Amino acid sequence: MAFKDLKFPDGFHWGTASSSHQSEGGNHNDWTEWEKIPGNIKDGSDTSVACDHYNRYEGDFSLAKEFGHQVLRFSIEWSRIEPQQGRWNDSEIAHYRSVVKTVLDRGIRPMMTLHHFTNPLWFRDLGAWLNPESPEIFGRYAKKVAESFADLDIIWNTINEPMVVAAMGYLYGDFPPQEKDFGKSQTVTQNMLMAHGYAATQIREIHDKQGRLQPQIAPVLSVSYFMPHNPENPDDVNLAAYLDEIYNHTWIRGAVTAKIPDLEGNNHRFKPLENSVDFIGMNYYSRMVVSSEMDFLAGEVPEKDPDLPRCDGLDWEVYPEGYYPIIKSYWDSYKKPLFMSENGIGTKDDTLKRAYILKHLQQVHQAIQDGIDIRGYLVWTWVTNFEWAEGFGSDFGLVGMEPETLNRIPRESAYMFKDIIQNNGLTKELQEKYLR
Repeated sequence: MAFKDLKFPDGFHWGTASSSHQSEGGNHNDWTEWEKIPGNIKDGSDTSVACDHYNRYEGDFSLAKEFGHQVLRFSIEWSRIEPQQGRWNDSEIAHYRSVVKTVLDRGIRPMMTLHHFTNPLWFRDLGAWLNPESPEIFGRYAKKVAESFADLDIIWNTINEPMVVAAMGYLYGDFPPQEKDFGKSQTVTQNMLMAHGYAATQIREIHDKQGRLQPQIAPVLSVSYFMPHNPENPDDVNLAAYLDEIYNHTWIRGAVTAKIPDLEGNNHRFKPLENSVDFIGMNYYSRMVVSSEMDFLAGEVPEKDPDLPRCDGLDWEVYPEGYYPIIKSYWDSYKKPLFMSENGIGTKDDTLKRAYILKHLQQVHQAIQDGIDIRGYLVWTWVTNFEWAEGFGSDFGLVGMEPETLNRIPRESAYMFKDIIQNNGLTKELQEKYLR
């Protein structure tokens, strides 16, 4: 293969992404309660310590600066900020203000996520996202955070991967609250869409009230490239198209058009969604091959391709070829700027990790060359962290962590990514070194 220099646009943003529950340690939310049930976490681990990022964030951010990061995406923990409904913890708000300031002090842009899977216990006990009042409840939380952080230069993410919350928690039952009900999953989808609208509205109104410039606001979506098992079978093709529509597009189309879809296929205007999407965060990891002869909603899928490498634990196939078409479908459909807010692979094989990043960035570069407005690329994740139901069985970190000491150990992939940032692209020599 002949390689060439792949230069990215001036002002392109590079960095990594993480979440509070997976890295901080010491949280008390619906996930920490769920972790206590034997068998829920595959390797039997928990997040009592995680990466101890709650106490080590200054060192982690200093290391990110050393490696050239320009953007750090992270979440704040709702259960810390509002431990009881309507009772705000000022010391935790102060903690997260310190987190944001520490990022800014290092010359890095903070991209802050309000909700990344976990819920306060009181919210869980109210029915969480099945509660018809959940959108307004989340809006009040967003208002408090906006009041407390509007003076800081933040890129705002409202909700991370709402379709994963709906599918994994309410359809497949693999995440809390372990429901298996299609109707409930759709209710959750709708409520999280409205919650995004309320949150964006509150953020905008608070910035106006304080006389501040409007920030960039976006939801962050999990996207997958759906492929028919048999491209010659119309039923397989139709199933892939249907799942692409329901998983990749229905939610974000509602956010962009400010219309809530209902179960009957109708739409109604929802004013809080207006002007709620400045850009779209896209998290891509793999493809999904589907067969009309299998019950996809029951978790049945064709066997994986034995010739493709896979993510440890999660068993996702490495399929960078799916990145470009899903990026293009979002650009063609919505004409909103895109931000590659998560991309990476869980593996201790750093050779595979390096190749994964480079091959996916080749796809991103091609999309940019074809006129698609992509603002940045974030690797998931900086420091090895807790990977939800897999525990520590899937290692996404560019930086490893000694289990006993929690010392951070940069891997060669971290140095490779530093080179990419410094060159604002992939040099011919870098590709030859890691992709031969």
